[in-house]
Amino acid sequence: MNSLEVRGLIKTLNGDGAQRGSAVLRGVDLSIRPGECLGLKGSTGSGKSTLLRAIAGLLKPDAGEITLEGALLSDDQIRVPPAKRRIAMVFQNLGLWPHMTVNGHLNFVLAAEPLTRDERARRLTEVSTAFVLNGLNDRYPAELSGGERHLLALARAFCGDVKLLLLDEPFTGLDGALKKRVLDTLRAERSRRNLTTLLVTHDDEEMRALATRVEHLSEGRILERLTKECGI
Repeated sequence: MNSLEVRGLIKTLNGDGAQRGSAVLRGVDLSIRPGECLGLKGSTGSGKSTLLRAIAGLLKPDAGEITLEGALLSDDQIRVPPAKRRIAMVFQNLGLWPHMTVNGHLNFVLAAEPLTRDERARRLTEVSTAFVLNGLNDRYPAELSGGERHLLALARAFCGDVKLLLLDEPFTGLDGALKKRVLDTLRAERSRRNLTTLLVTHDDEEMRALATRVEHLSEGRILERLTKECGI
């Protein structure tokens, strides 16, 4: 059984029905194996971010079906709320909360998990250590470096008991040794948890570092002839 299955997904803008407005997703079919990191490429406006937001539950598709580990998340009649999907998403702008410290970000996620106080403290320590945030726990996002902010966004995503990680151009603004550090940390933690991942990026370096397979989205459809094992 595949971890994520998307079948016949349609999403339009400027209208409620599949036949109205401008079609962004035009019958997308997508499968990700358990523990796999699938890279998704495509030009600006091809529908990549729309697809991720639909999978996360932030957008309502007009038609199609989404299942995660065999559980139906969305179809013509059912739509599971985002908070109940066990999906974490890291956006290009990171989405950090300026009024919360590093620990505040992580504890916000942990508070929703069925953990004892000791288990929560242990998870906080594990995640802070894995993403090299120890010693920064009381700092606010504005007090962190660019790389530290990226690590915080990823750490927040890994705090919860998630089944799928969605990455939407999350490494924008990083380069050189800093990007390598963030990618190496993410790759190690993703592998340790065997976490199924969908990565959207234009950057071939990021694809090679994380993805095992690449698919191409064009004008709202997967181009099967360009789907291949990761060699970019």
